[in-house]
Amino acid sequence: MTRKRGGVFWRGVVRCLGNAARVLRAGKAKPGRGSTGGTRDYAAHRMLCAGGLGGLRTRAAVLLSPPALLGGLGAGIRARGVSTSWSSVGAAFNVKPQGLHLDLFGERRGLFGVPELNAPEGFRIAQENALKKTDLLVERVCTMPPGPQTVLIFDELSDSLCRVADLADFVKIAHPEPAFREAAEEACRSIGTMVEKLNTNVELYQSLQKLLADKKLVDSLDPETRRVAELFMFDFEISGIHLDKEKRKKAVDLNVKILDLSSSFLMGTNFPNKIEKHLLPEHIRHHFVLTGDHVVIDGLHAEAPDDLVREAAYKIFLYPNAGQLKCLEELLSNRHLLAKLVGYPTYSHRALQGTIAKNP
Repeated sequence: MTRKRGGVFWRGVVRCLGNAARVLRAGKAKPGRGSTGGTRDYAAHRMLCAGGLGGLRTRAAVLLSPPALLGGLGAGIRARGVSTSWSSVGAAFNVKPQGLHLDLFGERRGLFGVPELNAPEGFRIAQENALKKTDLLVERVCTMPPGPQTVLIFDELSDSLCRVADLADFVKIAHPEPAFREAAEEACRSIGTMVEKLNTNVELYQSLQKLLADKKLVDSLDPETRRVAELFMFDFEISGIHLDKEKRKKAVDLNVKILDLSSSFLMGTNFPNKIEKHLLPEHIRHHFVLTGDHVVIDGLHAEAPDDLVREAAYKIFLYPNAGQLKCLEELLSNRHLLAKLVGYPTYSHRALQGTIAKNP
């Protein structure tokens, strides 16, 4: 999704839900599916004398300045009025606090007021609906003559995917219930896979190419809409649309693998660590969670007044994890393979093209 330069349908996405998830992560939601396990158990005498591998979290920047619709295509399409059954998500973030009102016994209305999401199965319904709508929109834009409506449909296509994916991206990290996190993660993967396929869909690409190749049509577009169309074309090109069928499929597979590895790695950065309790000074053990003969360290405890507590938490929680290192190495390797496949010397060159930095 740009995860990530995640491609044409992720550029310009307003990732308020994803950003909020990072803030709410202090809630210590346990990892869901896609994780490599529970706590990490190491020899304690090594933990207290080693530094750590910090979390690597890279997210794509929003390239189109607000006000932007999901998908980044709204700026130049003034004719479009956004109306969606998912508008309650935006309302949930925009409403002013009205005090604390707890309804512990009322009807469960669904996450962010979305009725489908009153149970984990709702994510499957949401993703299926989004994918069905995607198929209809792709068929529509590929069979109609080029014109301003082409960009409008691209916008709608982007919006239908991202309104599900961005919400799921937040829930898979922040929700306290494993079933919701797993369902949200599956929705993210399903939508992400579709996005990568669309990035290399030749018919979809040609529908936009016909528009941009017609000077009269291009001149009829306002500057913002024209720029949006050009950005879509740019993302098609860096996704490998110029490759033959076999290589395009390989590019899709690599992108999906990169999404999976990124998700696993990011989840792994939040796993707690544990140590045999007799290896910690007795007077600081009560600062941590005790489970049998072990002490579980689930964070840095940066606010602890005792410097020994902070030191122990830092060294244990951030102790390098062999599984994480292997995941990171595989992630970097697949990024390099993707970059070389689509014609770039390194992944950095691909990621920075079209940005203010331009190149590494």
